Amino acid sequence: MQYTNKTKKISDQLINILNTLDEIQLKEVKFDFEDEERFVWYYTPHEQNGLLVFNMKPYQRKLLFELLELVYSSNGFITAKNIISLESILGEYEAKNSHSTEGGNGQFIRSEERYWLAIFGDPSSPKKPWGFRFGGHHIGLTVNIINDFISIHPLFFGANPAKVIEGPKKGFRALSQEEDLARKFLNSLSDDNKKLAIIDEIAPPDILTANYRNFSSEDFNKGLNFNNLSDFQKDGLLEIIKVYTSRFTEEYAKNYLNKISKNGFEKTIFGWAGSIEVSKAHYYFIKHNDFLIEYDNTQNDANHIHSVLRDFDGDYGLDILSNHYKSSH
Repeated sequence: MQYTNKTKKISDQLINILNTLDEIQLKEVKFDFEDEERFVWYYTPHEQNGLLVFNMKPYQRKLLFELLELVYSSNGFITAKNIISLESILGEYEAKNSHSTEGGNGQFIRSEERYWLAIFGDPSSPKKPWGFRFGGHHIGLTVNIINDFISIHPLFFGANPAKVIEGPKKGFRALSQEEDLARKFLNSLSDDNKKLAIIDEIAPPDILTANYRNFSSEDFNKGLNFNNLSDFQKDGLLEIIKVYTSRFTEEYAKNYLNKISKNGFEKTIFGWAGSIEVSKAHYYFIKHNDFLIEYDNTQNDANHIHSVLRDFDGDYGLDILSNHYKSSH
């Protein structure tokens, strides 16, 4: 998708960041676009390659978060900040309950500064591809750009705790819509359609695509087809989809919705696994011709969400890169 003004702003912001970095920071943050590192990302508390936020100066962090504001929608940016803020809450909870089975052993470092920026290629290049990755625990943002075309897939959000159980933010839910709208949709189904939608009584322990570079769409063919829904239920399913696409910046989200709408929803499949009771382990996916949505809430007594939007042709910018190489030859 072509966005002349947006890509220029992202390019300028990345150049601003690069111009503030010292030699050590530059060595950590810069990668060749062709480097296999571009396809690596984690949503677990796993150390990553790139420049750690902790090792940035305050004004560099300010520039970084201004960069994120350019790529996420306004709501997506707020959600990302809320997810990052959960690290402090989780760290305090694990420390407080370190000797109980409830709190776990606190083996991971929990910090709002434990996120990494990696830049691939040269953001000032007008004709060669470039991009960046920002991620850490429960944040996975992958941006690839060539000329004025941009791709933002895969896009991951998670939350632990999914619902804050104590302290000043008790009851707060960073990803409430992802669960509530899906549960509302499931409960709107007839008994027969609900039987088709619920593909397993036991939810998988995580999203099935994890952080894999490649995965098969054939693993997501069992479930309830869009054509079996009433108009009201179709609107309900589309409402869930829009929660995930609205993480993108507004113009990108609008264009992406137009694209998938043109391809139709007739072959779209919804599948649910696990309990239909609140606070019990559950999972769902939505598979369209163009994309896959996955959501899982099973860990930590079903109070720990992983959710992702993957694009079958566009993950890691493969669609815009393919179009570029074809037009170049």
